[in-house]
Amino acid sequence: MGKVLLDLAVSLDGFIDGPDGADVGLYDWYAATSGPDAEIAEELVAATGAIVVGRGVYGRDDDATGWDETPYEVPHFVVTHRPQERPAGPVDFRFVEGVREAVAAAVIAAGDRYATVGGGADVARQALDLGLVDEVQLHLVPVVVGAGTRLFTGPAAGWRLVPIRVVESPVVTHLRYRVEGPLVAAD
Repeated sequence: MGKVLLDLAVSLDGFIDGPDGADVGLYDWYAATSGPDAEIAEELVAATGAIVVGRGVYGRDDDATGWDETPYEVPHFVVTHRPQERPAGPVDFRFVEGVREAVAAAVIAAGDRYATVGGGADVARQALDLGLVDEVQLHLVPVVVGAGTRLFTGPAAGWRLVPIRVVESPVVTHLRYRVEGPLVAAD
């Protein structure tokens, strides 16, 4: 069975977006057509068999319809407390109530590829807290955003991450870790 990969771009000060969810260019590297950034993007698309995102990434409004384009032609599991019918369109959105349920469904759909937990800091943290993530890949962009959504907000117990790869480019450093488990709380 496949593994679960948490994959997000993050600023030097730990934000995954700007104030009010503003795009601050953290994924500009993804459009590279050559070099290490293009190789990482291509690898990610090829290795991903299903994606888990939060409701805010899908669309914040009740009548949101997601998005029409993505390089990932795989099922997208949207964690929400307001499930709805699958919208017609080119992207296969499936609505699931609960992170554990969404990740389990994504792992089945992904087969021997990764079930990738993407957008949404809350979904990412919950997946880590529940012990569902096998690997973490962060794309560290050398910008200081100052405000927005923090990826990590200080859980009661942290996670032990073991570095397995570092790929540098002029615009981003791609960091990959294996999740070894929670840190043991100090007495």
